[in-house]
Amino acid sequence: MEGWIMADIRTSALGGIPFGGNTGRPTNPQTGQPFFNGEAARLELYTASTGWQNIVQETPGVSSINGNYSEQTDSGVITIYGTNFVSGCYATAIGSNGVQVDAGSTVFNSIVQVTATFTGLSAAYEPYDIKVTNPSNLFGIIPDALYVNQTPLWQTPSGNIATFTELIQNSVTISASDSENLPLTYTIVSGALPSGITLNSSTGVISGIGPSTSSNTTYTFSVTASDGINTSAPRSFNIIMSPAYAEILVVAGGGGGGYHGGTGSNGGGGAGGLAYAAQYDIFPGSYLVSVGAGGSGGSLSSSVKRGNSGTDSRFGSIIANGGGYGGAGNELGSYNGGAGGSGGGATADSTALAGSATQTSGTGYIGYGFAGGTGSNLGGGHAGAGGGGAGAAGGNGVSNGSTDTGGTGGLGKAYSITGTTAHYAAGGGGGSYLSNVSYVTPRASGIGGRGYYASGETKISAPELDGIANTGSGGGGIRYSSIDRAGNGADGVVIIAYPNTYPALTIPGTLTYDTPTRTGYRVYRFTAGSGTVSV
Repeated sequence: MEGWIMADIRTSALGGIPFGGNTGRPTNPQTGQPFFNGEAARLELYTASTGWQNIVQETPGVSSINGNYSEQTDSGVITIYGTNFVSGCYATAIGSNGVQVDAGSTVFNSIVQVTATFTGLSAAYEPYDIKVTNPSNLFGIIPDALYVNQTPLWQTPSGNIATFTELIQNSVTISASDSENLPLTYTIVSGALPSGITLNSSTGVISGIGPSTSSNTTYTFSVTASDGINTSAPRSFNIIMSPAYAEILVVAGGGGGGYHGGTGSNGGGGAGGLAYAAQYDIFPGSYLVSVGAGGSGGSLSSSVKRGNSGTDSRFGSIIANGGGYGGAGNELGSYNGGAGGSGGGATADSTALAGSATQTSGTGYIGYGFAGGTGSNLGGGHAGAGGGGAGAAGGNGVSNGSTDTGGTGGLGKAYSITGTTAHYAAGGGGGSYLSNVSYVTPRASGIGGRGYYASGETKISAPELDGIANTGSGGGGIRYSSIDRAGNGADGVVIIAYPNTYPALTIPGTLTYDTPTRTGYRVYRFTAGSGTVSV
């Protein structure tokens, strides 16, 4: 057959088939006239309806494609661009496993464009070569041209994604990934965010200033992520809207110790009432802050030898009551300590008297202390009771005729609200009577003033009788001596601490304060004055 064709062509050429370029075509060709076109590199045939046409089809070429194949719908419409496409051509996708998948349909648009619809392609075998085959079985191909567009995958687990604090700026981000690195759009399809909180559809950032709430409130919502072709299944999230808690410590002024101006002994001042709230719901508004002063100790120059009660401290609706005074042994009817933090009892004329028990552990935010101890009478001596503290009752004084100690002050309580542990609201020590004991040392964690007796002993300085500054501790009791007063109760303190994401306080000049350092918190320690702060 091959030899026959060669002979036929040669014979035809000898018979005078014309040849040349485009301008060399016969001027008045008849239907069926052949022509060798060297310029177009093809054998042409003339017909009255189509003119000069290539007798043998040319090889198609594929230059590019446009369109997407969706994993979600398992289909894709792809436009294929190239050259020499003819009617009747068809498109094929060839996976990395070598398997060829013919298009479900191929539409011939022009010699340079066809449209193919594919189904059944798996992302496991991408990228796919795209091939176009003409009816002559000549074909063109473009390698690694088509990828299966995959559904975005969620990166953020479902469930709770954040706890937002009321009335301040909050932010959290949800995210999904896209294998094609297409931009994603996030859409809430069910449920709702808290009022004031919005979802950025481009970035997945959920942010804003949420509403006021009196308790933790959960908001549940579902979100989809779309790359414009595929959309993820809805994912359910929730945000907890929480009250703005501030940790609050309010300590009232401590009571002053009793002063013995004659026979008998005296009691230590009671601690200032103490109120602590680990979670106090604070939100924008105004709050009255008042720091209670410590009560002064009884003195030689005073007509009343018992101590004076401390005054109340407060933050908003939280009120701590002032510490009770220590009783004086020579004042009949005043042997018991005062109310409040419960001052220590006094003794006189060999009579043991109990410390005041009018205030014990409080309820809610009411300040509290413990009752002072009972002055003991063993062998006729006299010893005052220690004032009650926030952590324990004051101790009993002990006297057996040869030794004499006043009662120890009640324990304070430790808090780390400022970032450093400190003790607050210890009771003052009761005064001793006999000359061989000069003072009573407070309990290890107590910081109330010492009880004291000076006659014939090395004297201690007056400040050792006082409660430690701004702790609300009671003053120590003292028997008559060259020191002309008993211990003063310490001034109280109001401390507030809350996360530093919350706005700063606005504080009037009538309040004295400092700002201890605590990581992640704003801390304000008010040490004197009264005024209204605002958030």
